Amino acid sequence: MFIYTGTAAGEHFDKIKELGLGIMVSSSVTWSPRKDYVQVPCAMDNGAFQFWRRGFPFMADVFRRTIAKAYEVGLSFDFIVCPDLVAGGMDSLDFSMEWARGELRSVPRLALAVQDGMTPKDLTPGYHLRRFSHLFVGGTVEWKWRTAQEWIDYAHEHGKKCHIGQVGTLERLRAADRMGADSVDSTSIVRNQSWEIVEQFLAGATQSELPLAEDSEMEGS
Repeated sequence: MFIYTGTAAGEHFDKIKELGLGIMVSSSVTWSPRKDYVQVPCAMDNGAFQFWRRGFPFMADVFRRTIAKAYEVGLSFDFIVCPDLVAGGMDSLDFSMEWARGELRSVPRLALAVQDGMTPKDLTPGYHLRRFSHLFVGGTVEWKWRTAQEWIDYAHEHGKKCHIGQVGTLERLRAADRMGADSVDSTSIVRNQSWEIVEQFLAGATQSELPLAEDSEMEGS
């Protein structure tokens, strides 16, 4: 299972390389591209959760500018998370499909964010899945961990990869790995310099586990 964390520079970027992590670039008005990011795998979050948390609608122009900045410094992404609506259920699915079949139709590696209110039965493989290489499990904490195994199994049954967003504790890294997630992300690893969590996970070390509900109630894509 591959782990992405947040953007970094200097010794923190060196630590990302040392541990074999990737970087999750988030769509933001403040993000400045760095050419050295080409040295590690990168993926791109669409920023919908951050916009939503601050009371704004999805900011398409910011999303487009982040892609343009990445292109300017030669970055390529393992996947880009298609725009979605946080905890938006079927409305989020319809919103994502508009982007996937329109402006992002030529993107080869695109992730569909699944949100509270969606089930695998809502997806038609020949229609919804054909435009996506990944499923991205977002949504509320309780919903995410209650449904993650179902989404992972569904993705793999249809030849897709499955990513889980905001997996920043040792327990959750282990849980995602046991479920068979292909990748996860947590900006808190670099933000809090909690490298030991990744080191213990990679080493298979044992540690008393923290409750799943300790994080915030809502997590985005």
